[in-house]
Order: sequence, then C-alpha cells, then structure tokens
Amino acid sequence: MMTSRIKLNGLLTCCLLLTSNIVTANDNKQVNEKPVVDNLAEQWTDKIKQPIQQSVQLGQEAADWQQQKMHSLSQQQQSLGELYWTEYQLQKKQKNLQSLQMEINQLQQDIDTINVLKEQLEPQLEVWYAMLEQQVFSDLPFDFDERKRRLAFLRSAMDKSELPLAERFRRLLDVVSIEVAYGYGQQVNQDVVVIDEKPMQVNLLRLGRLAWFYMTPDEQQFGWFDRQTRQWNTIPLNEQGDLRLAMAITMNKQIAEIVNIPLGVQR
Repeated sequence: MMTSRIKLNGLLTCCLLLTSNIVTANDNKQVNEKPVVDNLAEQWTDKIKQPIQQSVQLGQEAADWQQQKMHSLSQQQQSLGELYWTEYQLQKKQKNLQSLQMEINQLQQDIDTINVLKEQLEPQLEVWYAMLEQQVFSDLPFDFDERKRRLAFLRSAMDKSELPLAERFRRLLDVVSIEVAYGYGQQVNQDVVVIDEKPMQVNLLRLGRLAWFYMTPDEQQFGWFDRQTRQWNTIPLNEQGDLRLAMAITMNKQIAEIVNIPLGVQR
C-alpha cells in the first residue's frame, strides 16, 4: 500500500515536472515567436501601405496635372481672346486709317481747287469791283454820297494785301447786296435839286432803279431824272399821269391802288 502511494506520488511528480517543462517550453516558444510575428505584420503592413501611398500620390499628381492643364487652357483661351481683340483693333485702325487717308486726299484736292480758284478769284474781284463802281456812277444818283463812301471803304479793303481774299470777297458781296436791294420798292423823300440851273426844294419819288421823279411842294410841277444827261427834266401836264396819286400812296396818305406812271418819258 505504501509502495503504491510512493509510485503514485512519483508519477504525479513526473507529470508535474513534464507539464511544467511543456508550459515553460511553450512560453519560451511564444516569447521567441512574438518578434517574428511582429516583423511579419510590419512587413505586410508596409506592403499594404506602399500601394495605398502610391495610389494617393498618383491621385494627387493626377489632380495637380488636371489643375495645371485647366490653368494652361485658361491661359491659352485668354491669350486667344487677346489675340482676337488685337486683330479686331488692328482691322478697325486700318479702316479708320483708310478713311482718314481718303479724307486727306479729298482735302488735298479741295486745297488744290481753292488754290486755283484763288488765282482766278483775285483778278476777278477787281473786275467785279470795276463793274460795281460803274453801276453806281451810271445809276440814278439817289443816296449818292453814302454809296460813294461805301465804295471808297470797299476800295480800301480791296487794296489791303494782308486782308484774306475771302474777307475781301465777302465785303464785295455785302456792297453788291445793298446795291441790289435798292432795285426793289419805292421811296419818297425831300431834297434840294437843280432844275433849270436853279436849286429847288422838292419831293422825290424813286421807283427802285426804274425811274426817279420830283414834285414841287405846290404839286403843280413834275419832272424826271435823265440818266444820260444827268439832269432833271420837266414832264408836260398831259404826260404826268397819276404821279400825284403815286406820291400820296408812297407817303401813306392814300390807299394803295393801281396807278398810271409815265415811264415813257424815260428815254
């Protein structure tokens, strides 16, 4: 009985020792295998991270490239727009330049024409002045002193070489316009004229440039001015017509009506 117990105890002791060794061995194995597992995990982790990082890097590079491409396209579009705008401005400037060139050519032609006219106008002004002067001195001598002063003033302007040709021409036209205006309408005024070598106060009736008559204050004597002899002549009673009535109408003393004027005496 004792012997059996001793054997059993020894067996238990051996089992315990064996178990202890196995546990110790397993613990040692686990301790030895842990760094290997950790290394393998790190290696796999690195292998997994590497493609992910590459993918992220490729994605970032693709995004950067896309952004760069869009920026490049934007610059190209902006440059193209600026080019089109520059071409448009150039075409516009060319059209304006052509228009200005045409205007310059036209102005040059006008200047040439003006120069030709100037060469012809200057001597022609003298011709027109001579004709005007002849007209005044051969015309009925009404307002004669005033008309002579106007001619003298015009002659002075015509002789001024520093006065522009256009101004001389304008002044000549002014005098011509006044002289032309004398040919319209009628006028009655009082003045002293020489009749039969005697000065006499009379009423004068001027019918434009057509005729010039006088009537004495007593309305008994009438006469007309002879352009050729430059003298006043008496009108016979039977040729006086409605001169008295014409005088009254012109002086607003009579209502206007048709009158008989003795123009036949103008020879």
